[in-house]
Amino acid sequence: MTHKQFILMAIMIAAIGFMFANNALYFDGVDDVVKFPNPGATNIVSMEAWFKPSTLKLGTLGSTIFAANPSNLKTLWLTQYGSELRLWAFGSENNALYFQTSGANLQVGQWYHVAVTAQRGAANRTKLYLNGVLMIDQASYNLNDFGTTFTLGNLREGALSEFAFHGYIDEVRVWNTIRTQSEIQASMNTVISPYPANLIAYFPLDSSNASTIYDLTTPAANATAQNGFTANPAPVFTTSDVTLPVELTTFMATGTAENFVRLTWITQSETDVMGYYIYRNETSSFATATRVSGLIEAQNQAGTTHYNFIDSEVSEGTYYYWLQNVDYNGTDGVHGPITYNVMIQDDDPETPGIVRTGFNAVYPNPFNPTAFLSYTLAEAADVQISVINARGQVVRTFREGTRNAGEHSLSWDGRDNTGMDCSTGIYLFRLNVGEASYTRKAVLVK
Repeated sequence: MTHKQFILMAIMIAAIGFMFANNALYFDGVDDVVKFPNPGATNIVSMEAWFKPSTLKLGTLGSTIFAANPSNLKTLWLTQYGSELRLWAFGSENNALYFQTSGANLQVGQWYHVAVTAQRGAANRTKLYLNGVLMIDQASYNLNDFGTTFTLGNLREGALSEFAFHGYIDEVRVWNTIRTQSEIQASMNTVISPYPANLIAYFPLDSSNASTIYDLTTPAANATAQNGFTANPAPVFTTSDVTLPVELTTFMATGTAENFVRLTWITQSETDVMGYYIYRNETSSFATATRVSGLIEAQNQAGTTHYNFIDSEVSEGTYYYWLQNVDYNGTDGVHGPITYNVMIQDDDPETPGIVRTGFNAVYPNPFNPTAFLSYTLAEAADVQISVINARGQVVRTFREGTRNAGEHSLSWDGRDNTGMDCSTGIYLFRLNVGEASYTRKAVLVK
């Protein structure tokens, strides 16, 4: 089996490399569902998957990434709810709790790794990790048993379309152990081989015969792909080669001192891309969005490329933005929407906005391997930026010298002052401007 590199990110979530096979499984957001027998989960379970949403559906409860025991007496149910995730835990008392992430900031067209661990009985605890970062750690009800069936992409066959996931799912793994954060981080970017004994189901989702999804563990718990419209002659699922002309790892909006909106996007590679356009709307409809930029020419580099566009034609309110890449062969792709709320703090339009010294942002966050730092100076000053690890040790120092008033940026490649790679963890960025200092935190995830 051959594998190739692609880039996954979050958003303001990290760009993370992941080696995987040529295909992922596409779910249409209407009635596609994969179900497979419980591979042996009893009182403890860990489930992992990569997913890439094509829409940011809300619905009533969210759209299904995976579920355990999806009958009337459900146990675990992971849903995408807009730009956040919800983890539902159902108890034997017929009660249900859901725990929602805060700050996941999921984006359309970006890959994310999610892992859920759950334990029944006295411990009855559930955890959720996004891109290896702990997002939820909660006690739950005395969970129902894990039942006889697990599902991907929808709660069950024939469930409402509002519960159906729209996007791609890949590399699904089920374990009969509680995976630790370090274990999740160590293996989420790799193809597992050989298969450890506590890996009880493994669906790379590389190949299928349109009805069977193959489990690579022994004994195999092969899954069945089903579509509620039995008369539909098309295959229930299509496989998709995820190599794209653009490997986008960040698309985000931040404010400027002038109350404008800065759009930033970062690519890991570009192939035959003519350039980019920015679109804006006051609603979430791309169909009625206005193009607000000219063609921003692509660099077509194999490595990381950083782009910016400032939208100055905004007033107070909430705006939706899309990024369109246009290729030389005539095709295009659309990323977004992302939103930004413009708040005008100065009521006097004749008075210019007050420029304050400090950090604007560290992005993406989490990041791998590069973080971009943006800061503003109210006046010319001598600048030094330090990167500090969780032990309080300065691992990297940037002596910027004297910088003029205005906005500035730099990047950190995740290496220390000696050129060695820094390890996964939380890092503090300290901006020293004269006698004053300002800080921001970010997470390096490998």
